[in-house]
Amino acid sequence: MNSSYSAILLDLDGTLVDSYPDAEQCWGEWADSAGVGDRFDLARYYGQKRHDIVRDLLPHLSEEEIAAHAEHVRLAEREYTSRVVALTGARRLLDALPPARWGIVTSNDTEVAKARLTSAGLPLPGVLVSADDVGHPKPHPEGFLLAAERLGIAPGTALAVDDSPIGLAAARAAGMTTLAVRFRHDDAALRDADAIADNVGDISVRCTDDKLVVEITGGHRGPTNSPQYSRR
Repeated sequence: MNSSYSAILLDLDGTLVDSYPDAEQCWGEWADSAGVGDRFDLARYYGQKRHDIVRDLLPHLSEEEIAAHAEHVRLAEREYTSRVVALTGARRLLDALPPARWGIVTSNDTEVAKARLTSAGLPLPGVLVSADDVGHPKPHPEGFLLAAERLGIAPGTALAVDDSPIGLAAARAAGMTTLAVRFRHDDAALRDADAIADNVGDISVRCTDDKLVVEITGGHRGPTNSPQYSRR
């Protein structure tokens, strides 16, 4: 069973940072102004692109109108970052990873992602694939495939860490080993991941010349009873 990887690719919101209070305020204010506040629940949409959220709630709008609503929320999310915090173990994990061996794949745009990382006191990655970089959002594998390309690794040699079912589906479609972390979804929703951990603080990494040897500790569920994380 293989527990070594060329790199680790991480989601941002719900994986490395908790941006939920700020995001909920931004989206809640928009939903009220758009007349859909009574049926809007951010948890249902967490991890999806803004355009897709607006289109689902307001399907009668033109693409130009949808884009205008999405841009309104984007600008608000750039400003609302004061309550963004790093999740348990995020700083320790990133500090343990060589810069060329990790990246972030997020459904957010680049400016919002960088603002949230800065607010949480986390380093900016050398490889950050955002909604600005792809034509197809998660659960399409494009983002994870692009991140692997930019890191110069084969997709199948990467470990992908995400808190959402659509993010995990995207990484799985890219051929990567997947580790789910618990945030807003229960284990039933994350069941297709290769393993589930409480948070990124459960990830321990030892660096060799060309590999990251990964071990999962703490509360996790995986394909074996061993504390070592293994690829199926």
